[in-house]
Amino acid sequence: MAENTNPAVHDMNQSFGQKSFSNILLLIPTLNEEAAVGSLVVEADKSGFTNILVVDGFSTDATRKIAAAAGATVIEQEFGRGKGCGVRTGMKLFLQGNSSNLLGIIDGDGTNIPSGLKEMIPLIENGRADVVLGSRIRGKRDSGAMNLLSVASNLTVSFLLGAKFKRLFTDVQTGYWLFSRRAVERLYPLIHSTGFEIELELFVTALREKLSVCEIPVGFRCRRGTTKFSFVLRLRNLYYAFKYLLS
Repeated sequence: MAENTNPAVHDMNQSFGQKSFSNILLLIPTLNEEAAVGSLVVEADKSGFTNILVVDGFSTDATRKIAAAAGATVIEQEFGRGKGCGVRTGMKLFLQGNSSNLLGIIDGDGTNIPSGLKEMIPLIENGRADVVLGSRIRGKRDSGAMNLLSVASNLTVSFLLGAKFKRLFTDVQTGYWLFSRRAVERLYPLIHSTGFEIELELFVTALREKLSVCEIPVGFRCRRGTTKFSFVLRLRNLYYAFKYLLS
């Protein structure tokens, strides 16, 4: 059920000012992100992303209320629990009820900087890419935002999966994504992930479908609130990484 306390954003297809990116739907998947989501939505709006959709994974805190009060359109995700279900719900809405040309995705924990998506836009609009990833490995990271284990595991997984397609990537498990409508139309019917492995499936499926994929450096901040990415979930992602590598 949608929640929105701001009538100005109820119509997601409206036109905005000259400096806004009215052709982009910005998707923010959330789960108990009350510490970050409000300021993140405001920051995204100030960066020009006024068409903001928060897809919530059944938060038990005030995430939905805060996001709606900040100006986002808020819905609960379909398909079940987990980030993958949230991303798939956003893709479904993008295709079925939205006239935007591009779909951007950032995490809801405050680690991703909304303005980082701006550098991705020309790559798709100029026809150089169908999918753009933001590499936190290549970009500027706040001290303590990503520990050595995360850097090493992301580099290793990215190198191995990229090599499978004779490409070089550094951060395929990023939270920063930008898709053309054509890419979402191709990917959505093929995506089935429910959890954090969604990034791996998106990456591998995009390359299997011969979509043009590239990455650019982006900034990365320390998260607000408590992380959901436990050691068990890290092992789960490694399982899926090797599954896709061997498939």
